[in-house]
Amino acid sequence: MDIFEVLTAISKRKKAFTQNGIKEKEALMKAELDVSKEYHISLFDIKKLVRA
Repeated sequence: MDIFEVLTAISKRKKAFTQNGIKEKEALMKAELDVSKEYHISLFDIKKLVRA
C-alpha cells in the first residue's frame, strides 16, 4: 500500500463520516484511527502523512 492509497482511504472514510452528520474535524480523527487499525500503520505516521 502506497501513500496515495492511504490518503484515499482516509478521505473516503472522512467523507462517509461527514455525510452521517459528524463534524469534519472529528470525522478526520475517526478516519485516521480506522485506517490505522485496518492497515496496521501507526497513528503517529498517519497523522504525519495527513498533516504534511
